[in-house]
Parts: sequence; structure tokens; C-alpha cells
Amino acid sequence: MDLNEINRYKMRMFKENVNKQADEEIALLTARIRDQKSAAGKEKEEAAAREAISQLRREQTAFEQRYKRELSRCDYETAKAVRVYRKELIDGFFEEIRNDLKLFAESEKYGNYLKKSVEKAQKALGEKCVILCAAKDVEKLKKLCKNEIRADSTIILGGIGALDEEKGLFCDLTLDKALDDESAAFSDKKELRL
Repeated sequence: MDLNEINRYKMRMFKENVNKQADEEIALLTARIRDQKSAAGKEKEEAAAREAISQLRREQTAFEQRYKRELSRCDYETAKAVRVYRKELIDGFFEEIRNDLKLFAESEKYGNYLKKSVEKAQKALGEKCVILCAAKDVEKLKKLCKNEIRADSTIILGGIGALDEEKGLFCDLTLDKALDDESAAFSDKKELRL
């Protein structure tokens, strides 16, 4: 049973209980009014009936307002709980991907990935671009290309950044940026919004 069905069921039960309680209160008030009728005649009975109806309407209006506030509060709490749960699921999902990327950066295939990334950077920024990488990748990259290699402490997972200092251009091919972009795009999907 999903959270929306549970909340609809709870709200239906709440409404039924409230209606039952209102009916009971109406029955009690009606019985009390009948007991209070005097032999003063039809005018007093009509006045009492009008007053009872007026009182019932006031109570019904007050109850409806309380019910609307409670329903609104429940909707808000439900939506908030769904958002928190969804965020936890997304965070857990991307943490698993982060761990997989760490394993990839330690695998043999990672060298090929770096080589292809350097080729992309050179194609985009030219052969003389500066390659930025994680400190652990400096030696690997020195073997793969003749570009100037610099360690960049902002690169955690791996991949490279490339910099054309003359033109002031930067190309981010890091695994960190790719993961951040995918996480943001995934979280922004309209199917995940409330």
C-alpha cells in the first residue's frame, strides 16, 4: 500500500468519524431542544427551531473549518515525508554510483578513459592545453600525453579538467562533474516532483 493510499484511507476514516460525531451531536442537540420546548405555543417552538438550526450551522461551519485545517496539515505533512523519503532514496542511489565510480577509477579500463578524455580535451582546447587531474592520476597522465599535468584537489573521483590559459577556456571531463550533473538532472525529473 503506498503512502497516498494510506493517507486517503486515513482521511476517509477521519471524515467518517467526524461526520458520525457531528450526527451524534446534532441528535443530542435536537433532543435537548425538544425537551426545552414549552407549552408557550407554536411561536416559541419555531423560534427555538430556528435557533437550533442556526446553532447547528455555526457548529457545522466551525467544524468544517477545523476539518479543512486538519486536512491541509495532513497534506503538508504527507508531502514533506514523501520529499524526505525521495531525497534519501536518490542520495542512496547516487552514493552507490559514486562507489562504482571509485572502483572504476581503480580498474584497468580507467587508463583508456583518461586517454580518451585527454583526446577530447585536446580536440576542444588544442594540443597545448593544461591537464588538471586528481593527485593519484598525475603519473598515469604523464605517460599518456605530453601536455602539462597539474594536480587539482577538487577532483576526487577521477577524470580530467583541461585549461587553455591563453584563451581562458576550461573543459570539465571529471567523473565528479558528470556525477553531479546526473544527480541534478535525475532529481529535476518531472516524474519525481509532487
